[in-house]
This record gives sequence, structure tokens and C-alpha cells, in this order.
Amino acid sequence: MAIVTRWDNKKKTVILLEFESEWTWEELEAAVRKADQLIGGVEHYVDLIIDIEGASIPGDIFTAAKTLLASGEARPNEGARVVVGANGAMRTIYQTLHKTFTKSVEGREILFAERMADARAIIRGLALDR
Repeated sequence: MAIVTRWDNKKKTVILLEFESEWTWEELEAAVRKADQLIGGVEHYVDLIIDIEGASIPGDIFTAAKTLLASGEARPNEGARVVVGANGAMRTIYQTLHKTFTKSVEGREILFAERMADARAIIRGLALDR
């Protein structure tokens, strides 16, 4: 599988989605379903780290984003989403998607980190504020 979805810690408070360089929208949908199952299996908040360093984005991103955002709302115990390794183009794409699908993205905003250690630090800080 081109996207590995697993717990990032023993406490099951963080899920890590690791993207290989090549992946498909179908693989992303499967990874999101698996993350949703993991989140649904616990009652506490679960944050997500999405590691896309070195990954490319398949074509037709707007149709895929619309489909993913229409697939349901975030779980009540779904925490922050922190993306690691997004280059400038990927951040611009996110900003465009955020403007295009504002209502669907509300409550599902994405934070960005340069490195995995930074993402984990962001999540630790957010957890302290809950």
C-alpha cells in the first residue's frame, strides 16, 4: 500500500499516515477509512500526522477533494491534522482548496510542519490546551 496508516504512539493518541512517493486517490480513501476506524475505536482525542515528504499529488485534486470532503464529518474525538513535508506548491493547493470548500473544511483545518519532530511538538502543545 502506498499510504501506511498506523498508531504513532502506544497511548493511541496520534495516528501517522505515511505517504510513499506515488499513491492514488483510492489509496487515500482507504487510508482515511482506516484512520476513521482507529479514531472510532477510542474515546479520547486522536490527532493525525500526515507525512507527505517526497510524495507527489495525483491529478484531478479538486474532484478528489470534493469527494473526500463530502464523505462525512470529522469524528467528535478527531483532533488536529498536521502535515509534514509539504512544499510551497502543496501549501498553495491547500489554500486554494480551503477557499473553494470553506464550509466543508471548517473544523478540519490543516497545520504544517517542516519535520516530524515539529509535528509531534505541535500536537503536544495542542493537547495541553484541551
